[in-house]
Amino acid sequence: MRLRSHLLLLSIATAAPVVILAVVIAFLVVRQERDTLRDAAVDRVVAVMSAIDAELGGSLATLRALAASAQLENGDLAAFHAEAQRILRAHPDWLDYTLARPDGTRLSSSAAAPGTEKFSAVDRESFDRAVASGEAVIGSLALGPAGKEWAVPIRMPVMHNGAVKYVLTAGLRPDAFGDLLRAQRLPEGWVVAIADRNKKIIGRVPPVPPGQEASESWRGALERSPQGWFRGRTIEGRKSYTPYATSSLSGWALGIAMPIEAVDAAAWRSLWLVLLMLLLASAIAVGLALLLGWRIARPIAALAHAADAAGRGERVEFPARTPIDEIDSLAAALGRAALAMREKQELAEREKAALQAADRAKDEFLAMLSHELRNPLAALTAAAHVLKLADPAEQAAIKARAVVERQTKHMARLVGDLLDISRVAMGKVALERERFDLAQAAGNLVNVWRASGRLGRHAVSLEMKPAWVDADRARIEQILSNLLDNAVKFTPAGRRITVGAGQEGEWAVLRVADEGEGLAPGSAERMFELFVQGARGLDRAAGGLGVGLALVKRLTEMHGGTVSAGSAGPGAGTTFTVRLPAVLPRAAQAAAPEAPPRVEPRRVLIVEDNDDARQMLHEALAFSGHEVREARDGASGLALAAEARPDVALIDIGLPDLDGYEVARRLRASPGGRRMGLIAITGYGQAEDQRRAYEAGFDAHLTKPVAPERLKQVMAGLR
Repeated sequence: MRLRSHLLLLSIATAAPVVILAVVIAFLVVRQERDTLRDAAVDRVVAVMSAIDAELGGSLATLRALAASAQLENGDLAAFHAEAQRILRAHPDWLDYTLARPDGTRLSSSAAAPGTEKFSAVDRESFDRAVASGEAVIGSLALGPAGKEWAVPIRMPVMHNGAVKYVLTAGLRPDAFGDLLRAQRLPEGWVVAIADRNKKIIGRVPPVPPGQEASESWRGALERSPQGWFRGRTIEGRKSYTPYATSSLSGWALGIAMPIEAVDAAAWRSLWLVLLMLLLASAIAVGLALLLGWRIARPIAALAHAADAAGRGERVEFPARTPIDEIDSLAAALGRAALAMREKQELAEREKAALQAADRAKDEFLAMLSHELRNPLAALTAAAHVLKLADPAEQAAIKARAVVERQTKHMARLVGDLLDISRVAMGKVALERERFDLAQAAGNLVNVWRASGRLGRHAVSLEMKPAWVDADRARIEQILSNLLDNAVKFTPAGRRITVGAGQEGEWAVLRVADEGEGLAPGSAERMFELFVQGARGLDRAAGGLGVGLALVKRLTEMHGGTVSAGSAGPGAGTTFTVRLPAVLPRAAQAAAPEAPPRVEPRRVLIVEDNDDARQMLHEALAFSGHEVREARDGASGLALAAEARPDVALIDIGLPDLDGYEVARRLRASPGGRRMGLIAITGYGQAEDQRRAYEAGFDAHLTKPVAPERLKQVMAGLR
């Protein structure tokens, strides 16, 4: 047989199984893409439902706090009504509140002052369930008492001597979840909806009137299983795939309906494209085998020789022109492959160099961090030795105590900056915005620094004009503190530092200018990169980790602003300018002076496994007049609590036997545990750690190191 006959048979024999395999793979790809989209949608449903539960949890927490009101316990319904009205105004997503006896007799509501009158409870089923169970209940969507507005009742039984004395109800507006649903930014044609226990729509995007029944297919799916995935139709009749889940907290269901064509279209297009390409390739292969088989042998040999040389790393030129275009394409492909191989080798070399540079940067950062931590540790070690030898009243002991306080604050700030930049980078920082005068806030902070002596070596002047912003006050003070700290570090003693604030057009502008070292040309932008610092000697007198300015930039951008640095050159000083969106001033309000917290002597239990931390906390509390007992693990702490009956327990989370969460749960369940104040003092400070602490029964969550003033303030606020 001739070559082209062999090529024809070879083409047919090769193409047939490839086509079959490709078809199978294509169908598997279609299924895989659909499963992947489904799994992603299920995860999204669970995430959104968790967010809804968090919203409901916030309302439950507020309602629980209101149910614990002293006015309600004392029977002062008028005072309780005023307190409830205040809380109602602070929660725009609440429609009303109602206080009623278990038999349905209304005592007060948002629409009526305290009095006695019968009323028909909205969603009576949830009202009766709350009375029967004695637990908080989230009801179903229903029309309010006036029959005009829809609301979701949240019931909170008020217990007295083990029995339900009142039922406190907050009516939640259905549109309270609208922003959360719209924030999902679903593609065009997708639908997201929340349904109550009765399968009535609470909220939906695109919107429908509250109270409308969920689609028939969704109702059927909910009858079969509380969560899953089904194919059905939306209320509008559009075919869709819908993953859904039901909340264990509220009994509500959430579903995301995806149009079938959106799910299947891309996969089927890929399938048909693969099939078409396979057919086309098979036809070309057979045709070329019949027509051009006799012209293949010589070009193939030449290409084989060139490819072999390229494989050895030699630079070769593949034939630019042969009698067969396919061979030309193969030659070009082999040429590109050889070029790509050389480029890959060069890329590997560049990547190796980049990895080595990154490794050097890591080593430099670790060395810098080691230096910054060793300096205060050395000072603390020396101060501890002085305190051990010197009389407490001697000048040496006084100086040593000042060194301990100063270096402890320095180390706390280093660790705080590292944690802050990490939380900002991961998007875990939430801004607590308020409207305030930027100039007043900046002036107050500078005065605090002056009073503490941190600005004593420099001439600091203020240039303040009113400039109002809507921002997180603590984060703005952190921005100014980092800029001030930077100016103090790099400005020689006796030189001037100027802090200014004012409004320029639509921007509120904060400036910190110094007469310090200045910046080299072209280095202004790099100063805001993480771990970047100017040139330093081995003494590193200025210190720092290169984190402060990076944190300034990221916090400013979170507020919608910008930050820039300007300098005329080395030795000419530096000016940092922060621009934030300006807002109109808020109406002036008289601020009542806050009295410092006063803590009566109490019985305090400390549960902490670190001996030094436990002993020092013991001494600090004892100096304040408290009666202090201590334990180094959870089991000992529980035994001591049962014996001593403390008023307040300070508990570490990371204990060697029982963790702090379990200790708190057991203390709450013990006799008298409900009246005990529980404070978590721990190194775990993420939002999830705080949530777990409050769920375990803690009244407060404090992250180490805890300032004595902060601990005193929290203890004063305990019930």
